[in-house]
Amino acid sequence: MWKNDLIYRIKLNSIQLMQNRAENLLNPKRYYLSERVKKRLRWIYIIYYETEGNVSRAANKIGISREWLSKLKSKFEKSGKDPRSLEPSSKAPKNTGNRQKISEEIKNTILKIRDEYGWGKKSISVVLYRDYGMRASPSTVNRYLHKYNKICPKISERNRKAWLEKKTREELKKTNLTIKYRPPSKLKDYQPGALIEKDMKLVPTIGKIPINSGKFHIKDHFNYQHTFIDTFTRVRWLELTKESDSLEAQQAYTEIKKRLPFPIASINTDNGSENGKHFKQQLAKDEVVHFHSRTGTPTDNPRVERSHLSDDNEFWNRGHNYRPFNE
Repeated sequence: MWKNDLIYRIKLNSIQLMQNRAENLLNPKRYYLSERVKKRLRWIYIIYYETEGNVSRAANKIGISREWLSKLKSKFEKSGKDPRSLEPSSKAPKNTGNRQKISEEIKNTILKIRDEYGWGKKSISVVLYRDYGMRASPSTVNRYLHKYNKICPKISERNRKAWLEKKTREELKKTNLTIKYRPPSKLKDYQPGALIEKDMKLVPTIGKIPINSGKFHIKDHFNYQHTFIDTFTRVRWLELTKESDSLEAQQAYTEIKKRLPFPIASINTDNGSENGKHFKQQLAKDEVVHFHSRTGTPTDNPRVERSHLSDDNEFWNRGHNYRPFNE
């Protein structure tokens, strides 16, 4: 349903959008960069423009170690912020003169099997050992197939590009379901279900407060209200839970989803722990894009935050209507 509209474009293009911003700001001279360097340039962009230079926050956001990211940042800055410095050094051996070579007999057998059956490197390697008792790794077989022009360069390049495109599509689909920035403003009034704002508030309850309480535990004094509001129609759905973990949030979302008259394309939440693990896994399973508000910025989720103020003023704070969970 969403494949031709704004949601789908946001889901599949968010990495490309970040890449374009990173290259505009950090590669102004438009040097040619490999895909590996482009990925590292996105990491540097996150350090400078999304985490205010905080390497630890950036590493946590990206999902790599702080030490590794710090080394890349130092390398980038020592080179005068030349993006080409992020290119990984070659792992090819410097001296190949003493490399062990296969015998003439093995070479001729490889070429013979290729001419007779047209098999690829892995099959040739297996048959070579099984039928002839000779050993040669698939990479060695492949090297000799190339050397003696037994592989069509056009077909090989076409297969390589097809594999890379498939890998990119899978990476985009996997990565972009969770997007660590607030949703585009266009999305808020796009259509019903395009964007749902979700938040959780604490609800005091007399039923949980012990008469002689010793050490204070917040969970002993509160229930939790999960609020979902559609930014287009402003219609709200609520669920009350006993706990504040991600499993309860996931169950609240599942119940809410049954009552919605339209499918959910994306959800915007804060960075609370209740919006992690089980809740995030359920969104990924439903192919719902998960946006995150900036830390300490309730204005990124304005509709649901304002609705909580109305709940307090018009319901919870009137007549002390705090009750045990079941009531």
